[in-house]
Amino acid sequence: MTHPPRPIDPAVFDPSVSPGDDFFRYANGGWLDANPVPPEYGSWGAFHEVTERNQQLLHRLCEQAAEHPGEAGSPERMVGDYYHAAMDEAAIAAAGATPLVPLLERISAVSDLESLKATLLDLQHVGIGALYAMGVSPDFEDADRYLVYIGQGGLGLPERDYYLRDDEQSAALREAYKTHVATQLANLGDKPDSAADAAARILAFETELASASLPAEKMRDVQLTLNRVEVTALDELMPTFGLARHVRALGAVQPTVCVDNPPFFSALETTLAGADWRTVRDYLRWHTVRAFASSLSTEFETAAFEFYGRTLGGQQQMKPRWKRVIDAATGDLGELVAQLFVAEAFSEDAKHRCEQMVDHLLSAMGAAIRDSDWMTEATKVRAAEKLAGFGYKIGFPDRWRDYSGLEVRRDSFAGNRMRAAVFEYDREMGRLEEPVDRDEWAMPAHQVNAYYHPLLNEIVFPAGILQPPFFYAEADDAVNFGAIGAVIGHEITHGFDDQGSRFDANGALSDWWTETDRTEFDRRAQMLVEQFDAYEVEPGLSVNGRLTLGENIADLGGLKIAFNALRESGGLGGAAIDGLTPAQRFFVSWATVWHLNATPEYQRLLVNVDPHSPARFRVNGPLSNTPAFAEAFGVEEGAPLARAADGRAHVW
Repeated sequence: MTHPPRPIDPAVFDPSVSPGDDFFRYANGGWLDANPVPPEYGSWGAFHEVTERNQQLLHRLCEQAAEHPGEAGSPERMVGDYYHAAMDEAAIAAAGATPLVPLLERISAVSDLESLKATLLDLQHVGIGALYAMGVSPDFEDADRYLVYIGQGGLGLPERDYYLRDDEQSAALREAYKTHVATQLANLGDKPDSAADAAARILAFETELASASLPAEKMRDVQLTLNRVEVTALDELMPTFGLARHVRALGAVQPTVCVDNPPFFSALETTLAGADWRTVRDYLRWHTVRAFASSLSTEFETAAFEFYGRTLGGQQQMKPRWKRVIDAATGDLGELVAQLFVAEAFSEDAKHRCEQMVDHLLSAMGAAIRDSDWMTEATKVRAAEKLAGFGYKIGFPDRWRDYSGLEVRRDSFAGNRMRAAVFEYDREMGRLEEPVDRDEWAMPAHQVNAYYHPLLNEIVFPAGILQPPFFYAEADDAVNFGAIGAVIGHEITHGFDDQGSRFDANGALSDWWTETDRTEFDRRAQMLVEQFDAYEVEPGLSVNGRLTLGENIADLGGLKIAFNALRESGGLGGAAIDGLTPAQRFFVSWATVWHLNATPEYQRLLVNVDPHSPARFRVNGPLSNTPAFAEAFGVEEGAPLARAADGRAHVW
């Protein structure tokens, strides 16, 4: 088992690099050189290290639960039975594709729109998002009630532009994708020539869907994608298909739904009208095997890894089976797994210290709003109201999710995955007319992540991330404010980034800005877009400043808010430790949590689809706009990370 690192370890530095030239390398160069990407990963960094330690603990707990099942219905029993079934490779091999047979038989009968719609209901019920995406979240105009969200989807490649770019690398990826689709269809029993022909038709079919889809940067635009539509009006988008009745059959009981890209559905109607039913059936078969490949016999799982893991992600080998199983359990039984983790890995003292940090950070954000030299008083008042409405959750839920009614058995991994998907579908659709559960968490407490929920106006920090190097229960404040403090500040700032700032204190999509202030906000944000557009990841591939804008605003704001919170708490007045002042320790700690190596394949994937900038630029970009950093390290004007005053981006 790996062990937590020291709060600040000089061995991870690269003293040959000037802090003002490349602080990412200065603070992390020793670590970067000593930690190449392990073959089972596409990238390796601080988040992976914490996840590794968390998974080692969960490995032991899951093994114990499988060997010594607890009482029926207990977390230990349900997780143990799930883990046992998923680790039983002999039973999985013997089953082959048998778990898919009922779905495949339904698909084989699709021959007209009515049979297609009935089959789509079955597929959605088990978590297969063919043709379109669907989910349930709080209403974007009234966060006390739930709303059904439907939108573009149905693609097997990560994003629309993978189908549409005409460069040589993209063309090669499409060929590899087509080969992969054919391989999986052959694994279902198709003859090679038939599988290859079907794969070509599927790619053409999905390309039509991609052509009607919005690109990733536009999918971030809540003003573009939050469209309330009367259910009865959905037939205007797909009159022949009868989208209104189909959405009702999915379980949407309210008079309206949210549609992210209405023109997509009009295009889908045209695509279906021009497609032959053989292609539609093959497309549905492909997405069915794609959804469950990881829980089927070796040939399916290996084929999925070869394309999605190796070709797209740059992994050289699969993770050990127990890690893959824990990942699956996290998706299917997340809060049951989390209960096992939290009992051993997170203390009340740690929770209390984190809550104190959040209070300091919220106070610092309040000061940033009050002291802003570019907002009018009217907008400052509304921003302060929003901040006052912030909620926060630390560690783990006060009330765990109820999984009673979910049957978990020891005899079928794929069966458990399907039953879990049906359980979650029924849970979400069954509460549409109930008030929003504000105690609910959007991710399990053992995950190494955090989030801001704009519709609930809250920030959430699971116990999984409240571990070194993000949080040290015994470390000095400079280290903790630089690491988890800046992450907390990041999530707070998301409430005021280019998209979060469009929601009010109650989580409703609302224009609470004066026209003048919004214009100035957009001007300041555009500076960040241009700065990050200029960062080249590799020849011919640059950061997408528009796609990453929200995260870049949050990184810059979170860094500044955390530094000011450290000052407010008195943490800048301490003595130097290991030759570093508190301010220097703060910035080193900030850089340390973003240390990351990535394979070229995975880095290209992230640049195309990830709203976060690559790690190097997540560190150097915000620091170049932060005078306190230059002061702490004596960075002289003209250095790469010391932008002139008129060239610094500043939002919060």
